[in-house]
Amino acid sequence: MILKKIAGGMFVIAFLMAVLLFTNIGSGILPKSTAKFIFLISGALAFLLNLISFRHGKHSAEFNLIFWIGSIFVFVGLVFKIMHWSHSTYILLGGLGIVGVSYIYNPSFEKDNDVENDLLDSK
Repeated sequence: MILKKIAGGMFVIAFLMAVLLFTNIGSGILPKSTAKFIFLISGALAFLLNLISFRHGKHSAEFNLIFWIGSIFVFVGLVFKIMHWSHSTYILLGGLGIVGVSYIYNPSFEKDNDVENDLLDSK
């Protein structure tokens, strides 16, 4: 559980650095090279920590696996975009598509719920 909290904090830091890089809001406070470095390191650490503990979430293991594969593509796409490498948009959109599919395909919905809710039918 502590790994998830640390990873969440790293994601917040990576997100803030991505906002600084793409909007140029804090360019006077923090140089772009430093923001890129912090983004790459904190994002990579957050991914590693979440991949270590992805089976312990509230969702099924299949959902988590599909979601994290998509998230890796999004992170790689953002790295490509920051470094101005080619095909960054395709990688980013592919990762966002995979993340979207992970929300549409949720294996917990496919399980039969044999437990009936008798809340309205109580006598």
